[in-house]
Amino acid sequence: MRFEKGMTLIELIIVLAVIAIIGAILIPNFVNATDKARLKSDIQSARVIGNALDLYNAEQSPAMASGKDMEEIISALSDKGYIKEEQALIQTDGAEWILTATGEVVVDIENCSPAVLAVYDQLSAQEQRYVRGQTGAAK
Repeated sequence: MRFEKGMTLIELIIVLAVIAIIGAILIPNFVNATDKARLKSDIQSARVIGNALDLYNAEQSPAMASGKDMEEIISALSDKGYIKEEQALIQTDGAEWILTATGEVVVDIENCSPAVLAVYDQLSAQEQRYVRGQTGAAK
C-alpha cells in the first residue's frame, strides 16, 4: 500500500478553478469600490467647499462672484483660511469642480470613465444631488 503525500493533478486543477472563480467575482467589486470611495470623497469635498463659499460670502464684502473660475474660488478660499488646500483636491480621475447657477459646488463626472459613470447609479439621492454629468445638470 502506497501512502500518497500531496495532491493529484485533478485536485490541483479543481483548487485553481475555484480560486479563479472567486477572483473573477471579487476583483470587479474591489475596482468598483475604489471608484465609489473616490467619488464619495469628492462629494464630501464639494459640500465642504460649498459651505466655505457660503461662509465667505456671508463674512466678506464684496461676496465672491458666481461667474469666477473654480480654481480662483478655491484659491481665494484657501488663501483666506476657509478651507485647507488638500480639501479641494479632486480624487476621481477625469472629474472636476463646477459652480452651478444656484451657487452649489458639484462634481462634474462627464469626462470620467464608464466605471465611474456606473458608480453614479449606486449613490443615494442626496449624494446624486452633488454630481453633474450624465444628464448635464446637477441632481
